[in-house]
Amino acid sequence: MWLLAVASVLHAAPAHAQLVALTPEEQAWMQAHPQLTLALDQYNAPLNFRREDGGASSFAGASIEYAQLVARNTGLKFQFAGSTWDEALRKGMAHEVDGVLCARERPERKTRLNFSTPYLELPIALATRPDHPAARTLSAFAGQRIAVVRNTVRVPVLRERCPACKLVEVADVQEGAARVLKGEADGLFDDLPVIQRMLGSAGQLKISLLYYYSEAATVRFALRNDAPELLSIVNKGLAAITPAEHELIRSRWLAAADGVHVQRELPLTPAQRDWLAAHPVLRVAMDGGRAPIEWRGEDGKQRGISLDFLHRMEEMLGVRFELVPSKSVAEQLARLQNKEVDIVSAITQAPERRAYLNVTQPFMTTPIVIFNRVGTPPPGGLGGLTGKPVGVSARTSVAGLLRHDWPGIQAVPTDNFQQAADLLRSGKIEAFVGPLITGTHQLVEQGASDIRVAGETDYQYHIGYGVRADWPELLPILDLALDAIPRTERDAIRQKWATVQYAHEIDYRPLGALLVAVLVAVVFIVQLRVMVKRRTAELQQEVSMRRAREDEIQLLNAALELRVEQRTMQLSRANDELRLAAEQLVQTEKVASLGRLVAGMAHELNTPLGSTLTAATSLHDLVREFGGALASGGLRRSQADQFVQQCQQACGIIERNAYRASALIDNFKEIAVDQASVRRRRFGLAHIVREVVATHHNAWKGTPHRIVVEIAADIELDSFPGPLAQVLSNLLENTLVHGFANHPGGTVRITATPAGERVQLSYMDDGAGIPAEHRNKVYDPFFTTRMGQGGSGLGLYIVQTLVSGVLGGAIALHSEDGKGTRFELTLPLVAPEPTAGTASATHGIVALPATASAGYGSA
Repeated sequence: MWLLAVASVLHAAPAHAQLVALTPEEQAWMQAHPQLTLALDQYNAPLNFRREDGGASSFAGASIEYAQLVARNTGLKFQFAGSTWDEALRKGMAHEVDGVLCARERPERKTRLNFSTPYLELPIALATRPDHPAARTLSAFAGQRIAVVRNTVRVPVLRERCPACKLVEVADVQEGAARVLKGEADGLFDDLPVIQRMLGSAGQLKISLLYYYSEAATVRFALRNDAPELLSIVNKGLAAITPAEHELIRSRWLAAADGVHVQRELPLTPAQRDWLAAHPVLRVAMDGGRAPIEWRGEDGKQRGISLDFLHRMEEMLGVRFELVPSKSVAEQLARLQNKEVDIVSAITQAPERRAYLNVTQPFMTTPIVIFNRVGTPPPGGLGGLTGKPVGVSARTSVAGLLRHDWPGIQAVPTDNFQQAADLLRSGKIEAFVGPLITGTHQLVEQGASDIRVAGETDYQYHIGYGVRADWPELLPILDLALDAIPRTERDAIRQKWATVQYAHEIDYRPLGALLVAVLVAVVFIVQLRVMVKRRTAELQQEVSMRRAREDEIQLLNAALELRVEQRTMQLSRANDELRLAAEQLVQTEKVASLGRLVAGMAHELNTPLGSTLTAATSLHDLVREFGGALASGGLRRSQADQFVQQCQQACGIIERNAYRASALIDNFKEIAVDQASVRRRRFGLAHIVREVVATHHNAWKGTPHRIVVEIAADIELDSFPGPLAQVLSNLLENTLVHGFANHPGGTVRITATPAGERVQLSYMDDGAGIPAEHRNKVYDPFFTTRMGQGGSGLGLYIVQTLVSGVLGGAIALHSEDGKGTRFELTLPLVAPEPTAGTASATHGIVALPATASAGYGSA
């Protein structure tokens, strides 16, 4: 049975939401599982946490909103169960819930859980007290005490990356922060957004180190692995989340973490680490004239986007890049072919270069556009330049593309943008085709107000790093480093150089500055047109798809409404039948309990009745012998005296056993009447408990077990002895069948302690105990571990129903596997009057008397 915790249920998808397409198997699985429970760490703000201003089921955070989007996109219904992370993971591994939010993938977890595609990527921060020395690496904290939430993925990260660190495992980040502030730990290791949120509340910590480890960075749904359909549905729901929705969640919950510079740990193999150790210095040929990608400034220093990426990779790889200035791309490639350098910066791949050059994944991409003179009509794309001389950058692969795709264009190679601008002004070329980012940068830098961006092409300029072909080991290492730079950091590097600011003298050509501003606006408009064109095409495609799906949904809705109506009727009938069956089974259990009582009482009566019958038979024989002796006249005085003595003994035996049988019958009548009715009376608690124990004497006397009753005689209750006897009988039967099975000898101890207007009745045994996975199911109706062996699964269900219902008390279970079981019953000394609710909840075990409406128990 899948357990459902009490938590908030997500709202259904709005009517306009477009559900993802599911297979028939996935649809059938969703119908069979209409509501799912996700466990979460409720102390993990801002990722997922319990609202302080809400109820027990009110949760918020980035992960909660991702779950809501998945529910909206798929039709799944989620509710959340909050706890510590340790408890949430335990529930997920035990399949007590359907999944765990904000989880990381680990090999030991995959034995019980499936992991979705990632929905977040988070670096880890190490927070310390303000007076703690700064550190650049995790290993610098060797020998220090690091607080970390237990059973999180950060524990193995610390053990692997800083084996000399002393781990202080805590239940949540609040406890970890408190330990750092008290000096019980030197640092707190957790997700950057969580630490940032903690800094806002703690106010006495600082971030000493930011760390990235791929296994610990990616956040996923962890889902029970016995439901592969659930994994497929959730992945489809995640894939349908739009970029705008991702951005909205990040801006709402994780804005403080964006753009933060993070030390990133690369998953390098031992062979790759050995290769880097053998090559600590790598020579890089850099172009000096391609601003803002890379160029040499007036101060002689190299700068630009490609250099910033190189510096970032230096930190991650632990190597040094030695810069080798070059005047042109041709010089860079010549140096690489001669093995004078190892890497060519900012290059694209071309067929003629593959023999000696491998290129990494691009670190940036820019459109290829058309530039011409202001006042010249726009060419209308590359097709409008056919038969005309067109300048192309010799530093890019554009010339080769034009020769292949547009052979009618007369390509004129140029070394730089300044040369291309001069050719345009002199009329020697009609246009210039080159990268947007370098061209616009040069226009602004030169104040070239007479040249503009005049059109678009279908080409993109993908810029990476070229690596010597005879060093195949280096290419995947650089790819790993580039891939490890977060998207937000990539964007920050590009943004840094995309806009160039200049300080001019106060009297410097105001008109030129104005023209530069106009030119920048034109560039922006061209970029905006490209974006609008692409977005328009995407929206048109999306609109057509949505219209088709709306038609499908209307048909499906009509069929679904009919199916829902039919299914509702079926469920209603099944519910009525189930309720009737439950009442019949409870009544059967009640009759069976009385039957066991009668059988036990009959066995107990056999002993006094047998003794009485034996004494009466012996007395009959003595009377017959005495009469014969008297009739024959041979009766002696000694015989008469012996006869009288034997008669007295026989009569004494008959009298004692008759009294014992009478007492047993009286006890039986009282217990039977109590259990068969709702009779309320005043009674001694010890008397009722001992009566119940006596009725079970027959079942227990042949066992090595014993029952000890320690209840003061002065404890009296004004209550219902019948339901109380039923409760104790069920507990005794449960102990004998389950607790003492295969037990060499056990003890049941029943005690009572007055507590004001209540009494604490404790029932304890030292038997096998209840396994952890069964403790929260023992009160469920029909739950039994002896299915098919005579167990109905109603014993403890009846116990809880009677205690919390007609007896007006409460019951608590305490048990450990192999260490016995204790039930604590808290009962009022004066039971409340039964109501229709408490009586009906017992399924006929207790019924309201006819006079209840007139004031039950008033007579």
